[in-house]
Amino acid sequence: MSAVDKLELRLRALRATGRKGIAPYLTAGDGGSDVTLAVLRELADQDVPCVELGLPFSDPIADGPLLQAANDRALAAGTTFEEVLEILSRFRRGGRGELGRDLPVIVMSYSNPLVRRGWGNAVRALARAGADGLLVADLPIEEAGAMSSAARMAGIAPIFFVAPTTSEQRMTTAIQMSRGFVYAIGRLGVTGARTELDDAAQAFLARVRQVAGGLPVGVGFGISNASEVGAALKHADLAIVGSAFVEHVHQAVSQAAPPRRLDAARVAAREFLQVLSGGLPA
Repeated sequence: MSAVDKLELRLRALRATGRKGIAPYLTAGDGGSDVTLAVLRELADQDVPCVELGLPFSDPIADGPLLQAANDRALAAGTTFEEVLEILSRFRRGGRGELGRDLPVIVMSYSNPLVRRGWGNAVRALARAGADGLLVADLPIEEAGAMSSAARMAGIAPIFFVAPTTSEQRMTTAIQMSRGFVYAIGRLGVTGARTELDDAAQAFLARVRQVAGGLPVGVGFGISNASEVGAALKHADLAIVGSAFVEHVHQAVSQAAPPRRLDAARVAAREFLQVLSGGLPA
């Protein structure tokens, strides 16, 4: 079974049983590769539908202050593309008393780190390491042919964004080009900024779900608590939680003594996920 098939089967099964899910985001290398690996393993143990793993980048233009800080910490720690591949590989193969995990992982990146390596080379490397999907935050669909082709050839899911300002034609194209799920931006602006999902946002999400048909819908940007999870999932299958999750884990890790950092990361991830789960439909 290809990675894209695994992701799609998992998300379609979620919808078929009438359930919704939370997809946490974390920045690879924030706190070190071992912290990232510990959080990924904890999320797999908590049986989330999927997770987003951000490839750190020096100019993350779509990210708010909290995720920009996470990118800076990861880069300052020396996190490279190759180290992210190693994190994924270790997550898949297990070791040191840990089983390999099959939790779907969607890599979120900006274009530059991938274009510099060539779409084919970069995407094949991600697929070999264990990625199931790829989101590129600054790649418009009109320029996404090479990425989409490389992802499909490597057997991983290309995933595209739609926003409240997206035209009907571009929304249809983005949905047709996406596998696994389509990412609906629930608000305009950068990640992490708080806003209510008001009537206009809910109308937009309802429209996305209608156009998407059988393709699952994930919604993100600004979701940070249980009530916002509940609002996001009114017309979506996945609530994607980034800045709030990253900051919660970072605070726990930064306050822990070095021998306790991995445990602190896992506990923080588990506890915050439990809080967010209060917004899941009964």
